[in-house]
Amino acid sequence: MDTNELARMIAGLPKKPPIERARLARDLVDEAKRLLSTLADEAIEEATRSESYASVAEKLGKTVATVNKAVSRHRNPGMRDRKK
Repeated sequence: MDTNELARMIAGLPKKPPIERARLARDLVDEAKRLLSTLADEAIEEATRSESYASVAEKLGKTVATVNKAVSRHRNPGMRDRKK
């Protein structure tokens, strides 16, 4: 699912019956989190092309390890599905 499809599905929620709307809304929350996480990882990986991991981490208020994990997830998408 891409951002346009997600937006379209969210826009259609008010037209759904209550139970279907509740179920679909919860599913869309999960999909939005996955999509936004992917976009954030992509942006972090892009930033590390021109800055050090330490610099990116400092600007984000995160640790170097967190930046490293984001870059790894972006470069190896299969890691995203692994349990912590």
